[in-house]
Amino acid sequence: MASAHAADRIVEEFGVSPTYPNVTSAVNAAVDGDRIVIKNRGGNIPWIENITVDKSLQFVSFTENDFFYVQGDYRLVAAPGRTIDIIGMRNTFGGITSDGTADVRSTRVRILDCFFVEGTVVIDNPAFDVQLVGCTLNGDVRLQFGNVIGNRINADWTGLALETNATSPVTDTCVVMGNIVLGHNGFVITSTQQVLHIRNNFITHAGYGIEVHGGSLAATNILANNTVFAGGCPNIVLGMSVISPGAPTPVWEYMNNVITQVPCEPYSIGMGGPGNAYYNHVNANDPINVTDFMANNTTDVTIELDSDGRLTNAVAAIDGANPSPVFYDLDLSPGDAGAYGGSYSLDNFHPLHTGAARTYLTHHAYNIRSGNTLRVRAQTFDR
Repeated sequence: MASAHAADRIVEEFGVSPTYPNVTSAVNAAVDGDRIVIKNRGGNIPWIENITVDKSLQFVSFTENDFFYVQGDYRLVAAPGRTIDIIGMRNTFGGITSDGTADVRSTRVRILDCFFVEGTVVIDNPAFDVQLVGCTLNGDVRLQFGNVIGNRINADWTGLALETNATSPVTDTCVVMGNIVLGHNGFVITSTQQVLHIRNNFITHAGYGIEVHGGSLAATNILANNTVFAGGCPNIVLGMSVISPGAPTPVWEYMNNVITQVPCEPYSIGMGGPGNAYYNHVNANDPINVTDFMANNTTDVTIELDSDGRLTNAVAAIDGANPSPVFYDLDLSPGDAGAYGGSYSLDNFHPLHTGAARTYLTHHAYNIRSGNTLRVRAQTFDR
């Protein structure tokens, strides 16, 4: 909860009062609602500190459109109504962890436009609702609730583990969109509390590309326009796998996905689970095994990608998405399958770190009747 006494607490090496000589002293002096504004040390030498954040604070760089350089772990403590923003952190060795207990999703955290050179974001605590947006990480991400949008994750093992058994006070949509992930596994998601929209991600993996346990009964769960590439040859390769938690079964739609692999002979499944699969393009030994409905998919076709996941030789997938105009590409041509197809193209989310103000996601109706109002809801941030 913001305080009426909110202020900027400026951290400056060799500064004079009212600046603070390090991040720790600024955090200790701060009250709820303050900003910790960090000037970089000479030569961008990082501020080397482990920080505990037990107030509603925002951390930003003193210099517009620049990172602030730190080294160490930032431990975020849960409390009802607490909000913590970290914008533009470049952490040279360290990450973000969580602590404390509070009501489910009562502590709001936004980690925006950050670069973790060697570190993880581990907030696997049901008290936290996390927005991880536009970050680069050389390390894994583990969360329970929140959205993961437009990140580049080079994982040690699993790019994103989003797993919870907690009961959410509200049912809304968990968005995992526009991410570029390299790891043994791409996403491992376990949730029956949130409607899952997993869209326009490019995943390079050696084991599981996308593995989901659950999905919400409140609305249709979506796996759409993902490009999943198995770049290794272990004993088993799974492109996309959804495992139902039991009856009743959540509704899943698999649409406009591209799944391929390097030439090898492990046991592999391109796509499997409950639901409906259409306009997917799979090059795999045992490609599609969904339970309800399949139409207009292609299997055992040639699919070649460049290093960014763009289609280079994939005749069936180019213009091969659902032909409805609402799925057209940004240039208004028929939609391509894969991460760069449709209005939520991966091009919308990269490159990273391009300015202080962001509109990182919009929600809008796909169809509108003449004379009605088009309502667009945007998720944004600024300094």
